[in-house]
Amino acid sequence: MATPTTQGSDTPTTGTSPGAATVAGAVHRVRIPLRISDFVGMHVNNVRFQEFSQDARLIWFREKFGVPGSRVPIALARWMEIDFRRTIAMGVPEVWVDVQVVRVGRTSFTMRTSIGSESTGAEPCAVVDTVMVVTADDETTTLEITPEERAALLGDREEAG
Repeated sequence: MATPTTQGSDTPTTGTSPGAATVAGAVHRVRIPLRISDFVGMHVNNVRFQEFSQDARLIWFREKFGVPGSRVPIALARWMEIDFRRTIAMGVPEVWVDVQVVRVGRTSFTMRTSIGSESTGAEPCAVVDTVMVVTADDETTTLEITPEERAALLGDREEAG
């Protein structure tokens, strides 16, 4: 079972679209145990990095929006980029995944997940940026992000500008 922890971060980002947040949200760390099926050869399969990212995002969403009275936004992945920096070797028991919202626009937001392990050190082995689009229940109609959702996405951090 994945284990979450939260860390503070004041990393500035550049929001280029109108209404985009210019301050990133807090970093939320999740730990995900590895299974033998996560490995190919002597390292973690590259495809699994996308799955670690998705698992961590889902945990993050449940914790942010899984409270009574909140509207859980349906957010669909629109675009994803993975920067593979180095491998995670066989025998590592778990990976850490740092989840952070780095940009909030009018109908979408960008989440960054940095993935690594204790054995590889503090620098991530892969960084995944995913643009998520907020939709209605029909999953085809885009919705504007409400001020309450914006605050939750940013961890109640004040937006600059």
